[in-house]
Amino acid sequence: MVKPPSLSMAQRLLLASQSMAPLAVKAALVQKLGPQQAAQLSPHMPAEQLRELILELPIEFLAQVTIHLDPRAILDTYLALPDEVHLQVARQLCVIGAFATAARYAECLSPRQVKVLIYGINDADHVVQIARHIVDIELIVQSLRSFSTGYLCKLTEAAAADDNLAISARVLGGLPLPRQADVCAHLDPPLLNELLALLLAANDGLRELLPERVQEVAALQGAC
Repeated sequence: MVKPPSLSMAQRLLLASQSMAPLAVKAALVQKLGPQQAAQLSPHMPAEQLRELILELPIEFLAQVTIHLDPRAILDTYLALPDEVHLQVARQLCVIGAFATAARYAECLSPRQVKVLIYGINDADHVVQIARHIVDIELIVQSLRSFSTGYLCKLTEAAAADDNLAISARVLGGLPLPRQADVCAHLDPPLLNELLALLLAANDGLRELLPERVQEVAALQGAC
């Protein structure tokens, strides 16, 4: 359990007025406090009041608040928010380059919800940047199971461009071998060679499922 931070006098006064002040007034006062103090205040608020306040605040402000706030401190409230709010905040975090924060919050979600984020972010480069900071790789694997081969290839190419093909190999390595073979069949030879070396090292059984053309290319590249 994450221990909430101690509050300043101004924060305590705002907290005491929560049940009396109109929502619009509370939202204005919280924004006046700034993102860091708002983050400190959040764990002290009743879950339902916090949820209402979050839905009233601008997405840009919420994204700044999340940088200073451990999601575990408001987990019940965070999980009760609409998927659209999760998506909008994640998009804004990507805009400001806060990929580690986006990953920290994504790891609190279910595979279904992470799948919604990936669809909604709709940017392979940003998804790869978030994945770089994900500890629970199985969460990403489960989220990507139903994605098309074309999109998995796009993510692999983005990972290679980011010099982080290892993360793609870890994710693809969690998928069934036929899916791995299908992705390999759609990659260009230079990238295929590099990826195959990683995938075959993890599970040599993939070799038997590769299409003949891919096996020939891999042999020429020295992967087999």
